[in-house]
Amino acid sequence: MQTNPAEYPDPVRSLKKLVDEEGIRSFFNGWQPTFLGFFVWGGFAYISTEYFRRLIIDFVGVGATTLEVPIILAAAATSAFFGSFLIAPFETVRIRTVAEPKFGSNIFTVSGRILMEEGVGAFFDSVPVFLLKEIPFACAKFAVFDITTEQLYDAFPAAREDLQLSLLITLAAGTFGGIIAAIVSNPADCTISELKKSATDISPTDAANLIIERGGLLALFKGLTLRMAFYSLMVGGQFLLYDTIRFALGVGSDDLKLYLDVLGSALSAKTAGSL
Repeated sequence: MQTNPAEYPDPVRSLKKLVDEEGIRSFFNGWQPTFLGFFVWGGFAYISTEYFRRLIIDFVGVGATTLEVPIILAAAATSAFFGSFLIAPFETVRIRTVAEPKFGSNIFTVSGRILMEEGVGAFFDSVPVFLLKEIPFACAKFAVFDITTEQLYDAFPAAREDLQLSLLITLAAGTFGGIIAAIVSNPADCTISELKKSATDISPTDAANLIIERGGLLALFKGLTLRMAFYSLMVGGQFLLYDTIRFALGVGSDDLKLYLDVLGSALSAKTAGSL
């Protein structure tokens, strides 16, 4: 819908056209870079966001308790800045695979051909647009999750003592976070798709203007319905998996904070000792 809006104008007709012309198998085009990209980026995002969050809290000191939302926004934005350099190559390969199915047979052939024909810069020239996509996405995902979780626990205090209710709150907050994240990042996502669907020398600004010329400002929200469905499931599932493992291991949030404090102190002491 983003790479070829004339042929695929809406979700229903797009799905029907793909099934009729290319079969069910076409839905799995680009699954390799998608899986690997989200695996690498997802792992990095959660770890680095928590790391930067704690770093900012330590820097702010006692006043951090009143700055919970600004701190998570700053931590998520910093994490997304570095993460954009990780996800950009995977997304470049994914978009090219979907837009040009005959470009290569798998992630290695597509990557190799892009490298040979367009150079290594082709994997990273869209990083500025990724920053406009990933930073709002990450900020919305973590901030909305934290705020929604807190509001739901305040509304249903019994959930703090009930595992199933607690996981339900995690799933609901994560799902809502994924929906909001999809909305705020969609314009940049459309621009990236326009840039990377084929070899091109146009700039991100030119790509965005081209999209607007074809369909107006609303064209920047092409594919939003599918992205909202996808990211609501993915982000909700990520937070649910995290809390499920944490509860299964009997690890509470206070335990994690204590562990990280001890680990951080040990690493600091070791670093100081080596100097």
